[in-house]
Amino acid sequence: MTQPSVGIVGGGILGLTAAYRLAQAGVSVAVYERSTDLGGLVGSFDFDGHRVDRFYHVILPTDDRVRGLATELGLGDRFRFRPTGVGFYDDGRLFSMNSLREFLSFPLIPLHDRIRLGAFVTRCQLKATFEDLDEVPIEHWLRRQCGRRIVDRLWRPLLDSKFDGSFEDLPATYLWARTRRMSKTRDSGGREVMGWLEGGYETLINALVGRIRELGGEIHAGTAVERIVSVDGQASNIIVDGDIRSFDQVLCTLAPPQAGRLLSDELREVAPPDNCRYLGVVCLLLRTRHSVSPYYTLNITDRRIPLTTIVETTHVVDPDHAGGTLLYAAKYVDPGNADLDRPLDEIERDYLSYVRTIFPALAEEDILSRVVQRARIVEPVHVLGGARRLPDMFAIPGLALASTVHVYPDNVNGQAVIGVAERVTHGVLERLPEKVRLAA
Repeated sequence: MTQPSVGIVGGGILGLTAAYRLAQAGVSVAVYERSTDLGGLVGSFDFDGHRVDRFYHVILPTDDRVRGLATELGLGDRFRFRPTGVGFYDDGRLFSMNSLREFLSFPLIPLHDRIRLGAFVTRCQLKATFEDLDEVPIEHWLRRQCGRRIVDRLWRPLLDSKFDGSFEDLPATYLWARTRRMSKTRDSGGREVMGWLEGGYETLINALVGRIRELGGEIHAGTAVERIVSVDGQASNIIVDGDIRSFDQVLCTLAPPQAGRLLSDELREVAPPDNCRYLGVVCLLLRTRHSVSPYYTLNITDRRIPLTTIVETTHVVDPDHAGGTLLYAAKYVDPGNADLDRPLDEIERDYLSYVRTIFPALAEEDILSRVVQRARIVEPVHVLGGARRLPDMFAIPGLALASTVHVYPDNVNGQAVIGVAERVTHGVLERLPEKVRLAA
């Protein structure tokens, strides 16, 4: 019997996880990735002789899909979890938010508002469903739940920095999901605990690639898919180097704006509508001689600093692996933001000045390496009514379209993306000519 075949467009964690599961089930898989590096947004790059994450990522102790997949691939003993810190920068000062005592003394909002904020966080943690929040504008919900002062002093600056000033159409589900996820990072002593897979997500990506190949799958890195086309009513064909390659199914894991550029005209006309807008990111990455920030994550509510966050990942990542301290100064932006096209030296100059405003002790001689990383589309933004607007993964015969746009109401992270990979894999298997079953 001929093996059923699936061509996969995109060699990120979604595409590679799906390829692995399909190969386990006896499917002949071929993965095509335009870049020579696999992993997509969770990929690594050579930073002055050290392999580091292109963008910052973290693994929580409760990320059972990530940890389970890694364990299955023989990596279960390579997770390292450490207590971390969270801070705020406002009015030219740093504030810690790492214990109940620090929360109760947090000076940005009055005591009675802090108590109200704590009650709000607790309600989010206890609320198990999101359906009644899906059509509720986030700012309206926050004003009702927390009050005007907390919204104006805390939530509006944070939302403004994360969504590049545009969050009027954002549903309350965003903050509900984020609060629930981050509430699971606290240990018994109330400290936030986050983790790292030794070597970063690249370790997981390499293990996936190796296992896919062991199972007979093909990985074509540095190979661009030129077009996805329909033949005899089936959109299970791709064009590579001018040649048509046919499969029983094609799975495209690119975000809808990117996938749309690959679809033939006739497929684009029947593709499900894209109801999301998107965020890009601009990030200055510094490698320094010593720790710069006392926090893993620094939230910036002082909008004179036009950054979203500063993340010192080596509070979790082993500094020896990185060759020093890693500091990511990131700004989430609309895909049309000028910072995505400005000269890199201008971005480096400006973003470094913001970092030094917050951490004036950072001297030029303490900076070992620096680089600017940018991506125009990194995260979908689901607008009001997101649950009923999710696109059908299987709207086109022969073609599955699955991407981070299917992460909802959760926020985009490795745990959620692997969940999308598992869902689309089951759907693809059901649609293959000969039904196959995942290995037990």
